[in-house]
Amino acid sequence: MLDAREVGEETLLAALIGISEMMGDLPDLDELLETIVRIAPPLVSANRCSIFLRNPRTREFRVAHAFSTDPAVTARLLRLSVLEADVPLLAKKIVEMKIPLLYREGKEPVLPESIVRAFDIRSMLMVPLAYQGEVLGFIALDEPGKSHVFTSQQVNVVNTIASHTAVAVVHTRLVEAYALERRRSEALAEALCDGVITFDSHLRVLSLNRGAVALLGWTSDEVSGRTYWDAFDASAGPSGEGAALARKLFAGARRVTGRVNLQARDGSRIACLVTAIAVAGASREAAEILFALTRILPGATRPHPERTAAG
Repeated sequence: MLDAREVGEETLLAALIGISEMMGDLPDLDELLETIVRIAPPLVSANRCSIFLRNPRTREFRVAHAFSTDPAVTARLLRLSVLEADVPLLAKKIVEMKIPLLYREGKEPVLPESIVRAFDIRSMLMVPLAYQGEVLGFIALDEPGKSHVFTSQQVNVVNTIASHTAVAVVHTRLVEAYALERRRSEALAEALCDGVITFDSHLRVLSLNRGAVALLGWTSDEVSGRTYWDAFDASAGPSGEGAALARKLFAGARRVTGRVNLQARDGSRIACLVTAIAVAGASREAAEILFALTRILPGATRPHPERTAAG
């Protein structure tokens, strides 16, 4: 094992920079945390590491990833969880004060005695994973059966790792939440209309969902950045019905409906009932425009029955 007492500042700095770069290259949170628990111990002369993630609803810390030199111990660590109510000192320092906690044998306990005995904990460094005032959990390092003295440099190293880890956890959760919201929106759009076109505040195409691609024949890449009239209504231009719907939204309306003939990729015209919706930005003005398209079948004066029923 690499002894951190022999690790110079340049080597530590290089290791931390490597960790930072690695976090940008590993989009999967499980893979990232698994890498962290293996990299962190040698940097501080430890040989065991656990990352506890916090559930704010149940007020529980649960091990998400762990590493030790003994695979059986690692498996036991991965089943470990503690309630904040059972570890008041740890909760106060980690959750309330958001500061590192150093435990040494003989001092006030920070973990239940049963856990201390089961894992032969003589000393342990615990550092919160905090991001913008929110504590996501903590990272814990120790050497089983040894009263390890963590230096201020080692505490700073783990602090840096914990900060990067917290940012990575938040970023990954946001990406996952965004992806879920996109899938949810896509499913809702497919249930309620034939397609959706998204425009920016200048009525330039941002994207087409799968339904709009199937309906019009254009792909998002083919029309992205083009204005509404350039892509879908070249004959009418900015004075066309679709552009008129958008102007009503920019004037303050949040939802307007009208009949529009959209130009498909093959040059044909597709009659659609368009429900135009403004998506407000930070200034409360329309930042994006959504066109929800419901095809009007030839000879019909209303959208086809199954879509009308779905709406």
